[in-house]
Amino acid sequence: MEWEEVYNSLSTKEKLIIDIAEAHRVDLIKLANLQVQKQENDTYSNEVRYGRD
Repeated sequence: MEWEEVYNSLSTKEKLIIDIAEAHRVDLIKLANLQVQKQENDTYSNEVRYGRD
């Protein structure tokens, strides 16, 4: 799949995020990795707080 196809399949919100990130030269891979780390941390915090299912 080419970049244009991938980009055109995104929602308006997702396109806006990518456009802003590219305009400000944000490393999207680093940003994605930080988001994964945050989600893992949130999951861990919730498990500690509420216990595991």
